[in-house]
Amino acid sequence: MCVNDIQKIHVQIGQVKTGRAGQSLNAILGSCIGLGLLYPAKGIYGLAHCLLAKSPDSSDAICGRHVDQAVRSLQSLMEVSGKELRKLQAIVVGGANMTMPEDTDPARLVGSINARSAYRSLRDAGVRNIHEDVGGMQGRQVTIDCSSGEFTVKAIPRLGGQS
Repeated sequence: MCVNDIQKIHVQIGQVKTGRAGQSLNAILGSCIGLGLLYPAKGIYGLAHCLLAKSPDSSDAICGRHVDQAVRSLQSLMEVSGKELRKLQAIVVGGANMTMPEDTDPARLVGSINARSAYRSLRDAGVRNIHEDVGGMQGRQVTIDCSSGEFTVKAIPRLGGQS
């Protein structure tokens, strides 16, 4: 398959999407968390672009706005439950400090709060986290190649400022 034949699926803020061979899942992240679930044995992959940490109420709705809801949504869309959850691999990307001074207490940063929520939600679901690239002062672009199961994370330099 030629690189140009790959269907790029862009995952926007609050969205959760899945992909299979011939597709790639892509998101550009700042303080948001990109939460990817990989299931190579089944050839299905998912990516959520999460804006906030915790949903005000638990629901079965498919949504990526909140990290905890996104984990449930990805499991549903990927049709994975029970013992199969142990076969999933997770990546957590983003959570950068995009708006506050560098010396701001990390506990106050939405990106840090989102990242902690992602780790907690994955642990509660029994999903193993295999990669993280969070924090700092730069945005990131994440791509999951659904044909190979490989993923890439690229830093996006800040305009007019430090990297």
